[in-house]
Parts: sequence; C-alpha cells; structure tokens
Amino acid sequence: MAVRVIPCLDVDAGRVVKGVHFENLKDAGDPVELAAEYYRQGADAITFLDVTASSSHRNTMIDVVSRTAEQVFIPMTVGGGVRTPEDVDSLLRCGADKVGVKTAAINDPSLISRVADRFGNQVLVLSVDARRDQGEQRTQSGFEVTTMGGRRST
Repeated sequence: MAVRVIPCLDVDAGRVVKGVHFENLKDAGDPVELAAEYYRQGADAITFLDVTASSSHRNTMIDVVSRTAEQVFIPMTVGGGVRTPEDVDSLLRCGADKVGVKTAAINDPSLISRVADRFGNQVLVLSVDARRDQGEQRTQSGFEVTTMGGRRST
C-alpha cells in the first residue's frame, strides 16, 4: 500500500493558523510559502481550509490559491466559504483541482449534485467536522456534526 502525504493547512485572514477546535488561533506562517516548502519536500497534494470563511460570511481565498498554483505543481484542494457552483468555478479557474464543501452542503444538500453535475464527481470533497455530543447524548452514535468552523451543532 502506497503512503500519500497530503498536508492540510488551516488558513484565516490569508495566514496559516494553528489552534484547538478552531479557537485561540495563532499565526503559523504564509500559506503560499508553506505549501511551496511541502511541495519541495515531496508532498503528494496540498489542502487549504479557510477555517473562518463560513462563520465570517465571506468567500474563500482566491488570491492565496492563485499564488500557490504558480509555485506548486501538485493537486490542490481548497475549502471554506464555498457556497455555490460559481464559487467552485472561481476556485478551479485559479488553480484548485478539488473543492471542499461543508456548511453550505449541510444547509443545502442539493449543492453536492449541482457541483458534481457541472464539474464532475472528482472535483467535490465533502468535509465533515464531527465531535462527541456536548452534554446529553443527543445522537445514537454519541457524535454530532458541526458547521461554521465547529461553532454550530447540526
């Protein structure tokens, strides 16, 4: 079995960040520089997740994707703030190979088929943030799905 290395860089306000449960985010560097370094070190692909795009009601980072695509020549998946097939189109045109959706797909499950019908199944990545139920067990599994960067239970 082949091992694939796919770094996932959480981004906020155009910078890579690290935090716990998407809170107390600390700056960890420039996303383009870090993606290029992972590329030089042999990463198989790169994933960017704009962790506050949905909760801040803004679109994802087109400029970061464009600048990264000029330097990094491995598949790139981008998610965060993707709400429509037009958002997917913009990301694909600036260099993304795949586009991740979460909050918008949970709010409107038809988004999945609309994107897949227009761009093909291979373009779409459905992202799910799951955590243990908070307090009383509300689900049979004991886990719940969250949206808005882990801020809202669904």
